[in-house]
Amino acid sequence: MQREAEALTEEWHAAQDTVDARQAELGTLREAVAPAQAAVDAAKGNEEQYRQQLDAVAMGTFESGSLDQFNAFLASKSPQDFLDQMSALETISADYKAALEQLQAVVDQTSKAQAEADAAVQRAQAAADEATKAEKDVEDRKRDAEMRIDEAEKLLERLSPQQRRNRAGPGESAPGPITGTGVGVEALRAAATQLGKPYQWGAGGPGSYDCSGLTSWAFKQAGVTLPRSSSQQARVGKAVSWGDMRPGDLVFYYSPVSHVGIYAGGGKMINAPQTGDVVKYQTVSSGAFSGARRL
Repeated sequence: MQREAEALTEEWHAAQDTVDARQAELGTLREAVAPAQAAVDAAKGNEEQYRQQLDAVAMGTFESGSLDQFNAFLASKSPQDFLDQMSALETISADYKAALEQLQAVVDQTSKAQAEADAAVQRAQAAADEATKAEKDVEDRKRDAEMRIDEAEKLLERLSPQQRRNRAGPGESAPGPITGTGVGVEALRAAATQLGKPYQWGAGGPGSYDCSGLTSWAFKQAGVTLPRSSSQQARVGKAVSWGDMRPGDLVFYYSPVSHVGIYAGGGKMINAPQTGDVVKYQTVSSGAFSGARRL
């Protein structure tokens, strides 16, 4: 039941990681909507400006008399019909052609800007829907975890003080002084300052920790922000085999991953093991080991 409660708690953390990612994405997409709409407004302004210029060119050409020979065409059914016939007779002025081309380019730009603005709005709405869905997932997983935690706590309350001590087991000594440099070693040093702090489901310090809460806190002290869940932490950095682990590597248990600690050397790691226990050194279990990662 302890294992199940911890796994559900880590799923809850993973769901929260997803919410944070979706909300960040939503913020970015919403910020893109206003500039896209501003581009539409600017394009429409340019379009209107070129339409006015085109009107001026047309009026100037007409008033200069260069269109006198085409008076018959003034009865055309539409302005476009009139312009088509003028073009066919190759009598339309070069200025008029240039103005028409400029207008067409601006109209195309307006259409493109509008399409981009509409797409930005759609992306933002999709992200909002995903964020809402992710938030519901967090609540569901949190509720499931809390129910399992409550069941586990009730079972623990039945144990005598001696049984509780036996369950936690003795703490192990440090494998030696922490030496070396690098992000992992700095995180290991930070974790070592938390030895003896109590385990608490869902806690991220500094008063108490769950397993991924301890690793997240320790690496943050070293300047690295990790995902909150052990399953997501198992995707950062590069994979390390059992025989190649070095102090500062993240150590993961079970498949799917639901527990994490920081390798300290000598076959030991610092971790927040389970409820009723404290942050301490433990021998890494080869049976539970499912991988390691190095940042």
